[in-house]
Amino acid sequence: MAQVSREVKRILLQMLPASTRMRLLQRHPNLRKAAPHDLRFQFNEYLGDLKVNIDTRFKIERIMWTGQFEPELLHLLGQWVGPDSICFDVGGNVGAVTLAIARAQRGGTGQVHTFEPAPANYARLQANVALNPDLAPRVKLVNCGVGRAAGSLRWTEESDNPGNGSLGTEGDIAVPVITLDSYCAERAIPFIDVMKVDVEGMEFDVLSGATESLRRWKPKLYFETLSRFKTAGGKGNFEKIESLLVGLGYSLYRLDRDRRLVPADARHLADYTIAMAEPAR
Repeated sequence: MAQVSREVKRILLQMLPASTRMRLLQRHPNLRKAAPHDLRFQFNEYLGDLKVNIDTRFKIERIMWTGQFEPELLHLLGQWVGPDSICFDVGGNVGAVTLAIARAQRGGTGQVHTFEPAPANYARLQANVALNPDLAPRVKLVNCGVGRAAGSLRWTEESDNPGNGSLGTEGDIAVPVITLDSYCAERAIPFIDVMKVDVEGMEFDVLSGATESLRRWKPKLYFETLSRFKTAGGKGNFEKIESLLVGLGYSLYRLDRDRRLVPADARHLADYTIAMAEPAR
């Protein structure tokens, strides 16, 4: 079925009896991205031993079920996160990255602070964390947006991609917005080791609201730079991010095919960019 389109695979899977379909999907993880969009169940093997709820309407949950969620990011987290690390997950969605971080912190005093503005996503995030009670105490969930200034924005979900959306001045649901600098001051955060930012084009705003924290602690950064966000917030979005981070002592990198760090700049970014304050090893 390798050459068959995903939609055709989905139609063929829907034609099977439910029990046969599930056995096939359990046996062949590569088929799971094409699973019918009406499956709801608890998956107990995310990253090997984590429990998560799967609703196949949501793209991210289908990918988590395949075992192929963000392999490059998970590779880096395996190198960067230790038992006592403090990490920020900005744009937590349903917790795929949050749970991976918390898993790497087992046996220590580490914390992961997760920010998710969408009410429906936040409820699913809470439920997934609750399914893993050994990790839950170290996970700090925050139901708000993150930006360059405190205030309020509106959340709009993409009509053809449930669970994915963005913040703006117009939208369906009003959500509060905070800055990471104010959050760190109010919560007396002692340091940050790692920060992941995936906020659909608002990365510059998030980083702008965290300049004091970045200057002080120099956490390792992993953030989204999809080409469609080059002009988010106006022309030169990636150049603004580069200027901000270089001014704070960072260098930008991307991963090559062998997962080695390669220097990058605003003109030559991959879908995700790494920023580090110390020379790459």
